[in-house]
Order: sequence, then structure tokens, then C-alpha cells
Amino acid sequence: MKKRLVAKRFNALNLCFIISGISLSTGESVKSISADTFVDSIGVQTHWRFPNVYFNNYTGLKAKLAESGIRHLRDFAHPITYDRANDLYNSLGIKTYILVERRKSGPGRQPLDSTQIDEALNEIKTYALNVTFSLEASNEYDLSHGSDTDWVNNIRNFSITLYTKAEADEMLRNLPVIGPSLTSLKAYKAVGNLDRYIDYVNLHMYQGSYWPGMNGLDQNGSYSITWYLNELAPFQSPSGKRVQATETGYHNYIPHDGVSEEADGKYTVRGLAEFFRYGVYRTSKYELVNQGQPGQEGVFGLLRNDLSEKPSFQAVKNLISILNDKGPIFEPDTLNYTLNGSMDNVRQILFQKRTDDFYLIVWMEVPSWNMTIKIDLYPPPQEIVLTLQDNKIISGATLYAFNNTADVNTFNLTIRDNQVTFYATDKLSIK
Repeated sequence: MKKRLVAKRFNALNLCFIISGISLSTGESVKSISADTFVDSIGVQTHWRFPNVYFNNYTGLKAKLAESGIRHLRDFAHPITYDRANDLYNSLGIKTYILVERRKSGPGRQPLDSTQIDEALNEIKTYALNVTFSLEASNEYDLSHGSDTDWVNNIRNFSITLYTKAEADEMLRNLPVIGPSLTSLKAYKAVGNLDRYIDYVNLHMYQGSYWPGMNGLDQNGSYSITWYLNELAPFQSPSGKRVQATETGYHNYIPHDGVSEEADGKYTVRGLAEFFRYGVYRTSKYELVNQGQPGQEGVFGLLRNDLSEKPSFQAVKNLISILNDKGPIFEPDTLNYTLNGSMDNVRQILFQKRTDDFYLIVWMEVPSWNMTIKIDLYPPPQEIVLTLQDNKIISGATLYAFNNTADVNTFNLTIRDNQVTFYATDKLSIK
């Protein structure tokens, strides 16, 4: 079937991406990316076994997951997790990252127990094999090791044993194994090289109340994406294996590095796009719903404790709805175009769907929250002109513009001389 060389449609998102670091103002041809690849990179953390809103409101949370379009969850190996993972897969096609963590019995936080890995893997094979997307070693053990004075050797041994046993098992060997998550440069240095025993590096890429694309790189930790990728990841994988951000996100507890729900909505989807732009394989937002406890840990959710939707939920749902494109693998085309105008801090990513339509995500990577006086910021929009090259014709241009509360307004853009003019803002826009 001959592909259309004209009548390409542009769908713009208030999110501007630089593809592979190419500045599109030069008019170079840009290789587009399958839109569904981005959608498939989005996940969210759940805690089905927790005796709170997760355990008590499963039916409502399942309905919200269906509405969101999210395809991947992250949760701990546990019978309740297996039950709900099976139901979610059978009814919604959602798969789960299983976090394997077994500890010695006793009061308080006991050390990891590698002798229980066989039991955990047998549970997964018996109850959750078809719904498990990958396995993951222990969670933030540098913080949660309790009285374990030999925690570095224990987390190394646990991770190595998990990988070795899964690789040797015919039923599990095709499941990728993600390394253990840690929380500091010091911890990544101490645990060191696990290259032989992981398929993906694990990073918890929290950025405090900074905006997702903030610059900064220092040995003390600056929350920047480049600091996580350049300083932490190489300790776990010197060969440079791909990264999964198994936790990231913003919370709404303002007194302790929180941001408003409005800024959270902007930062959440911009963060998903920024991580994707830097090559992160999958990003899991922490977490699905507020846990309803005091302090920051209780307000990380996409949903409030009563299951009402925050702007971050709306933003993720709308982003997935626009770019969703399930289907067989295809080879995306290149597109030769220029972006001119006020390009300071503008990001962009070019996607394509199986319909041949191109979707350009554009946004300004600037602060939307004042960390000092704790108020929302509204940076002025920047006018951008898109010009299509190579004698191809823009037959239609639709703008999907996210507003401050993550609702989407749709506009048909005027086409003049094979150009469209639009505004980049601190919110996603899709063209």
C-alpha cells in the first residue's frame, strides 16, 4: 500500500521535544517515533495490599485505571497483588511489574532473606506468570535495611540470586529483571556494578519541587535528569544498560518540597516526556491514589483519597487518549520541517501513528511553581511557526492544547503558505 506523501496531519501537544538532540530550526529531516511507544512507556505505582484506600476501594480504582489508559503497574509480590493483577490483565490488559522482596521474620525491619526467593518466584509462576511484565529487586534498601549492618552485601546477594534463579528457570527467563532501587549517590557507589545481573538500571528520579527539565549537575545531587543518568546509573551498569524510572513524581504537601495540584499536573506529563526524551525505557509515576496519611507520603497520588481526579490524572489520561495507537509494529517516517520563532527553553518530540499522521508535542521547559513563595507561575507563551519542507503539503493541522487544569482545548489551525503558527506554553500541546 502506497503511503501518503501529502495530506499529512499535525496534532500538537503543549509539549515541545527535541528529537535526538536535533534542533529543528535547521530544517533537517527528523525521524519520528511511534506514538504508541511513548504511551507504552507510562506506568504507575500501586499498593494493593495496603489496608487503606487501595484495599478498600479496588472497584473504584479499577474503573479509574480503565479510564486512564495506563497499561503498566508496579507493585510488590503478594497474594493480593496477584489476585488484582490477574483481574486487571483479564479485563483491561494491564500488566504488572512485580517487586520481589522477602525478609527474615521478626519485629521491625528485618534483613533481606535470599533463601525465600525460590518461594516468591514459585508464587509468581503459579499465580501471576501471564500478568507479570518484569521482576524487580528490593525497593530502596539503603533506607529500609533497619538493623542490617551488612546491607550492601545483602542487597547485592539478593539481586544476584534473583537474577540467577530467574534466568535458570524456563518459565521466568524471558521476564526482564530490573536492578534494585537506591536513593543516593553514596548507595549506588557502595552497591556498585550489577551489570551481569540486571536487564535494566533502576532509578527513582524524584526532582523535589523543581521543574522536570531543570539544569544542574553536582556530586551532592541536584535532582536533574542528567545527574541521575550520568552520575548514578553508571555505577549499577558500567556498560550503559537502559534505565527504568520505577518511581518518580511530585507530591502536594507544600511545607516539604511539595507543589500545587495545578503545577503537579503540568510537571507530571512534562516529566514523562522529558524522561522519554532522555531515553528512559519506562517511567512509573508514584503513585495512583493518595494514601490519606499525614505529610508528603499521603499526597503523591494521581487521584485524591476520595478518588476524585487531580489535574495530574487528567493530564495523563488526556495524553494517552490523544497518542494511543495500539497495533502491529511499523516503521515511522521522517519529516523535514522547521520551527522558528521564540524557541527559548522549547522542547519537542515528533511522533507518528499507523494512520501516517504526525503528532508533534511541544512545550516550554520552565518553572510553573515558585519554590520560594509557594505560588503557581504563569510564564508568557512563545509564538512558534512550523514550516513543512520537501514540497509536502499540510492539509490539516489540529492543536490539542492542555490548559492549566489539564483539560484539553482543540483548535483547527490556519494554514498559510504551508505554515502553521501556534504558541508554546508550560503545558503540553499536541499538533
